[in-house]
Amino acid sequence: MQHLILLVTILLITGLSFIPLRWPGGLHMTFSQHVAAHRWSKVYYVLLFLVTLPLLLWFFAAWFVPERGLPSAFTWFAAVAIIFQIGCTFVPETGGRRTTVHRTLTGISGVAMVPLVVMLAMGEHLSLFARAVAGLALIFMLTLLSIALTHQKGHHKALFLQIGYYTGFFVAILAATYAG
Repeated sequence: MQHLILLVTILLITGLSFIPLRWPGGLHMTFSQHVAAHRWSKVYYVLLFLVTLPLLLWFFAAWFVPERGLPSAFTWFAAVAIIFQIGCTFVPETGGRRTTVHRTLTGISGVAMVPLVVMLAMGEHLSLFARAVAGLALIFMLTLLSIALTHQKGHHKALFLQIGYYTGFFVAILAATYAG
């Protein structure tokens, strides 16, 4: 069960890496903006998250939270982040109201990830190394979040901001899993 996080991470990295290669558009575009213009890319994006994110939630609830002595709130915040992330894939950024709805859903998802990393940084049952990695990931994520929030209309490196944010999160999870 512990290695389910590796499967999810590999599937997400592989699946998301394919998007800008198959549907190019530039570094100023998020993953959602890359897939928004094509029917099959939207289907691909939805399916990628429908496969990986429920597995991630299962990993958290069935192994990670009990094994690492994390509070049940971890599972609840993870569920919120995952549900809203899946929800935003069904409403791609195609302009107008859809963009507003998408950004609201993805914003809720992204913000719900912050308490998860805080819980890791404060995890009594985690190693000093795992807590330190989570603390650094938290600082990194909050920095990227503040950059994104100050550039509401878009950042010229939006894809890197998005990749960095999720990388920080997954590095903290992987550290807590394997150096717990």
